[in-house]
Amino acid sequence: MQNVKQSKLQLVTESFDQSDSHHMQNIQSPSKSRFIGATLIVAGTTFGAGMLALPMTSGKAGFINSSLMLVAMWIFTCFAALITLEINLRFGGGYSISYLAEKTFGHVGKWLASLSIGLLFYALLSAYTTGGATFLKTGIDNYFGISIPFPVMAFSFITMLGVFVYLSTRHVDFANRFLLFFKVSIFLCLVYSLIPFIKTQYLVHTGSEPSAFWLAIPLFFTSFGFHGSIPTLVNYVGPNPKYLRKVIIVGSIAPLFVYLLWQTVTLGVLLPTGTEEQNVATFIQHLNDATQSSAIGYFSNIFTFFAVSTSFLGVAIGLFDYLAESLKKQNTPNQRFQTALLTFVPPLFFALFYPNGFIMALGYAAIALSVLAILLPTAVAYKLRQTKSTAPYKVAGGNLILGLIFLCGLGIIIIEFIK
Repeated sequence: MQNVKQSKLQLVTESFDQSDSHHMQNIQSPSKSRFIGATLIVAGTTFGAGMLALPMTSGKAGFINSSLMLVAMWIFTCFAALITLEINLRFGGGYSISYLAEKTFGHVGKWLASLSIGLLFYALLSAYTTGGATFLKTGIDNYFGISIPFPVMAFSFITMLGVFVYLSTRHVDFANRFLLFFKVSIFLCLVYSLIPFIKTQYLVHTGSEPSAFWLAIPLFFTSFGFHGSIPTLVNYVGPNPKYLRKVIIVGSIAPLFVYLLWQTVTLGVLLPTGTEEQNVATFIQHLNDATQSSAIGYFSNIFTFFAVSTSFLGVAIGLFDYLAESLKKQNTPNQRFQTALLTFVPPLFFALFYPNGFIMALGYAAIALSVLAILLPTAVAYKLRQTKSTAPYKVAGGNLILGLIFLCGLGIIIIEFIK
């Protein structure tokens, strides 16, 4: 039985190889516009609200340790992304990990991928809902002196942004462009304003809790989670290994520098022993208190709102489309409303029961992302490498690298369960 499955898998990959080998000889280099656009997709997907969790979870580990962790995590996630690129190119185009897992491991692979996708989307949306609602409540309390119950704020935040998802992807696109422009602008202003308050002694602090280094790893991993966009990149740029490899490396290294800059201006301002928080609004308040600057308070609050909102919209439209496709929902107002309820009600309930669950939800996302971006792609790559078919692209390091990446993915899951 095993030999039959092996032969079927080899026939599938060889059929792609025959058509792909001829196609690869005629591949043209992508236009400069497409190359830049694809690179920005990687950078934009990575640069989101997850960066708020970096100083929130790594303050007690120290700036130097957390910076080294960021560099190591970039190398790790970049290798994992190249493995996902390898298995996509073996099949001649951009395909979801659910499709690739099904083709390689049958229905078991498909269901494991589908469950992980659902967990990832809901966990991220829950994190952004709790963060956004907490920020709105704190802002209204501080600026208007009105105390509004958290459940009302959670419902208001979801409704305010969810209406764009309900209307259409085009509405989400326009809203995201508007918010993204201001998010980047405010971020640059915030960094510029924080630089004068940086204290060198905070940056050279070795960390108050060694265990904090390991416990922060799952959140750092989630912050580099762009792997779901790789099939889109393959279809957009074309199955050109040379350029796709550059897109992944350049696109992912840009957020690394942004994260290092963010760690510098936040951990350089805040006391190393008092940085770790579970609540986004509380963390921002600590930043405001440490500087006693009204401008920094304004910039940090606005940046937080834009960061959470853009991430919310991106994840929400992805979950909405995934549910609509899986449940075969039609593109009618009534059917879209049903899909919207399935999209937003579970995160709303999570926010109501865990109003300080921003870090908790990101931890659950790390588990799902480990399965989708690490465990399944490495397992598929190993299985495909056992066939005698040729590959347009193969990650350096052989099966040793596959094994190390797989073990690191398991390690992230184990750390999260230990937490």
